[in-house]
Amino acid sequence: MKTPFYLMLFKTQHAQSKKNRETMDEYHLSPGQPKVLRYLNAHQDCKLKDIADECDIESATVSKMIDNLEKKEMLTREINPKNKRAYQLNITEYGKESLKKWNAHCIEIENISLKDFSEEEKEQFEDFLNRMYKNLTNKEL
Repeated sequence: MKTPFYLMLFKTQHAQSKKNRETMDEYHLSPGQPKVLRYLNAHQDCKLKDIADECDIESATVSKMIDNLEKKEMLTREINPKNKRAYQLNITEYGKESLKKWNAHCIEIENISLKDFSEEEKEQFEDFLNRMYKNLTNKEL
């Protein structure tokens, strides 16, 4: 019996996540935190809602992650002088360094995952994943 496509996707994503998480402690990160740091690294003075929208997670989950990242001194949170009810979130140098190391690790896992794929196959795979994501979210990757 052929394995259903959804199961192949799930098992592959799970295997990659497991490979990534094996070393998360080395970077002082927890699941979900790298994508929040990645967003903060690209967007200074951003809002919690913006992070939640971009990372496809709930605002309450982002709030908890921000609390933990702030405790780890990977980001700063200050009251926005233009809007006293909002915070300005910014990644720290320590956060940037952890993210840089994490990204290098993810590239290693990506290289393992795509070993023996031709460049053409990698491009096709990227296109397929982009299209699937857009079908599911109506957003571009």
